[in-house]
Amino acid sequence: MGPGAAYSAAAREEAQATAADLETALLSLRAELAMDYFELRSADSQQQLLNDTVNAFTAALQLTTNRFAGGAAPCPMWPRPKRSLIPRVWQATDIAVQRAQFEHAIAILIGQPPATFSLPPVPLNLQPPAIPVGLPSQLLERRPDIAAAERRAAEANEQIGIARRLFSPL
Repeated sequence: MGPGAAYSAAAREEAQATAADLETALLSLRAELAMDYFELRSADSQQQLLNDTVNAFTAALQLTTNRFAGGAAPCPMWPRPKRSLIPRVWQATDIAVQRAQFEHAIAILIGQPPATFSLPPVPLNLQPPAIPVGLPSQLLERRPDIAAAERRAAEANEQIGIARRLFSPL
């Protein structure tokens, strides 16, 4: 094989490695989209739990108020339920901001303006899929970054062959 064919083979290996790099970038974007989606749904679940907690504290505060108004309680015990309720309201604001950030990230990743994109709140209620025993090793073999490294090693071998041919006087 002459130097021209070796250059062509090396270029082909580099093209395949570059295509694998593109697949790695796309895989990374898809993984980020999935993580943001699950974080958003996790925020929805946290918000639902927080709403249930606030409702329970509000009911406790109402019970305390009713007991005092009905004469069943000697002194009002409002400070304790109020102290428990106020931080939960602040947490709701934090969760809403966090959810909005994940929603905006999802919008950007799918190519839509954040102002026009919205996902309705739905608490995360999924079980992860069962992963068969042999699957992780098979997935490793298909990773695009591994394929890119393999193609670059093949390209380097071609470059070594080219250098040897050019070094040789024949």
